Amino acid sequence: MKRRSSWWLVSAVLVAVLALLYWQSPRGGAFWWSDAARHALNSAFVADLLRDRPWQDPVGYAYHYYAQYPALTILFYPPLLYALTAPFYLLFGVSHEVALLVVFLHYFAFGLGCWRLGRSWLAPLPALAFALLMVLLPEIALWGRQVMTEVPAYAFLVWSVVAFVEHRRSGRIGWLGLSAALLVLAMNTKLTVGFVGLVYLAVLARDQGLGLLRRGRHWAIAALTLAALMPVVVMTLKFGQANLQSVAGVADAVAPRWSVQGWLWYLQQLPSQMGWPLLAVALWGVWRAWRQRAALPWWGLWLSWFVVGYVFFSLIDLKEARHSVFLLLPLAFVAVWAVQDALPVLSGQAALLALVLSTGAITFWWRPVPYVDGYARVVDQIARLAPRHSVVLFSGYRDGSFIFNLRAREDRRDLSVLRADKILLRLSVRRELGVEEKSLSEAELGQLLNDQGVHYVVMQPGFWTDLEAMRRFEHLMASPQFEEVARIPTPANHHAHETELVILRNKGPVNPNPRPLNIELKMIGRTIPAN
Repeated sequence: MKRRSSWWLVSAVLVAVLALLYWQSPRGGAFWWSDAARHALNSAFVADLLRDRPWQDPVGYAYHYYAQYPALTILFYPPLLYALTAPFYLLFGVSHEVALLVVFLHYFAFGLGCWRLGRSWLAPLPALAFALLMVLLPEIALWGRQVMTEVPAYAFLVWSVVAFVEHRRSGRIGWLGLSAALLVLAMNTKLTVGFVGLVYLAVLARDQGLGLLRRGRHWAIAALTLAALMPVVVMTLKFGQANLQSVAGVADAVAPRWSVQGWLWYLQQLPSQMGWPLLAVALWGVWRAWRQRAALPWWGLWLSWFVVGYVFFSLIDLKEARHSVFLLLPLAFVAVWAVQDALPVLSGQAALLALVLSTGAITFWWRPVPYVDGYARVVDQIARLAPRHSVVLFSGYRDGSFIFNLRAREDRRDLSVLRADKILLRLSVRRELGVEEKSLSEAELGQLLNDQGVHYVVMQPGFWTDLEAMRRFEHLMASPQFEEVARIPTPANHHAHETELVILRNKGPVNPNPRPLNIELKMIGRTIPAN
């Protein structure tokens, strides 16, 4: 294939595959993973910040925004995805679909980068198979079809690797600087991809030995890289205590950090992350590559990548399969290389086609993205019923989904949300890390809701009612002070926490001028006024 026509053909194939993945993605506010709705809301905050330009008091603006939409987590995660999504919101409006579109633009860049990286060592068709496999890998496609940061970070990361490989090949320092800059962008999207910086350092040290320490331009790039990372590092240290806690130790870890189970955990996830056909070929490829390692220019890079990455993620106490999606790239590459290396051209192409089709079948039919629908319908009801400038109380597992769907209604920007868990409980990040119940009586709680201007309540029946404070809340909702307005089902394609949401109207003497209420942000050790 000629170079220019190759780019167009690969782009067209990737667009077709990604269009199918987008079509299968949950939309319309049907979020499943709690972080996805929060990422979408964080981007809305940046868009509103750019529109309102509160430069005299940006901190106060952020506090007021959280008081109105208390699912904002803008300072807890690296901000680049939000900054890139905000202009699209400003152009097309705030919606689940627009946020997902931005993720898919990164998805396309990721697939194209995988193809370009594969062409460093593979023939054109195997390189295309490698790109398609990376796009279709079950674990990557699971998170790529949601408003999550894994695929956007991967897009910057894979192009960083492309630049690094070009630096090794040509020796030109500009490629190394570009690689470092792209890695900084990747880390400003998801901080954990930073382990690849250690991989680069190990490979360069192996290539150049002690001479690496005598190269002033390398030191300059290292210094500029560290300086560029300082803002996100400081932000994480100051506001991301929950993320740091997941590294240091969590109460609900699936396995002790230094146990055999803890160190085998990510290996055990590989079959579901890749599918057995591709994993089997990858293991065969690792065996073949090990035997030929001295003749393979890429072996040191991919071996260091997997080993350093595996140790890095295993040392993090909080184990989640999505954390290790960045380990799948070397395995997929080795699988494709082994087929190209061991089989005749036609047989190899047939085998790669079978791998792509089987991986795609696993992703499309056996690993669909979970969703929970119905939240947009609830918001539609609230938008129709709630008085202007009133407060809606929400009690349920998916507060982020409700709050983002409410923010997406431009015609009801006057409404604010109060979370029941914020006034009844003290917890950090999630309940599993500990919860403290507040001692509000049922009468005090009813009066508080009146004082706070709560006209309507959206409630998930049975939410955390094993806690006495939440049982009191649910008993209050069944009292004469409240009347049921509607029950709206929340259909899902998995066993979700909820099956319906209940809308109730507060019949009490609701204060038209809500009294200020302090909201405790235990994650960052601060308290802010709600009104």
